[in-house]
Amino acid sequence: MLRRWQWAVVLVLAVGALAAGCSEPAPAKSEPAPAAPASSHSFKVVGPSRQIMLAITIPASETVFNAAAEPPTTDEQWVSVERAALTLAESGNLLLIPGRAVDQGEWLRFSQMLIDTAGQAYEAAQAKDIDGVSEAGNTIYEACEGCHKKYLPQPAAP
Repeated sequence: MLRRWQWAVVLVLAVGALAAGCSEPAPAKSEPAPAAPASSHSFKVVGPSRQIMLAITIPASETVFNAAAEPPTTDEQWVSVERAALTLAESGNLLLIPGRAVDQGEWLRFSQMLIDTAGQAYEAAQAKDIDGVSEAGNTIYEACEGCHKKYLPQPAAP
């Protein structure tokens, strides 16, 4: 004959088994959910590309460029470079928003180059790899210069 506490254990196990059998199995390690198609998003351009450059892209790029000239020495300085590189990469995404993107040719290529190389700078800063930050910074500079030569109005020759 089972004692009262043994019945309690049997009852708890039975309820647990029943609950486990009725619940859905836990998903296996899953991939992140894919992003919804761009058509399901509604983007609102608040400022023009020039303002994005002045407010976000240029200050972030200066931090990344300056890190190569004056390497970070503290964890706080490295975090500043990480954040600037991340901001710089995301500014490339902002430049691709419909209503801000000039075309799907060179504009797209330069913006993607900015995103990719600023992402490399971000990873290098996380690893506290100043050479990696510097190399990425050089390519970021090339992307910026190429885009400016194509899309920034040039002053008239005297």
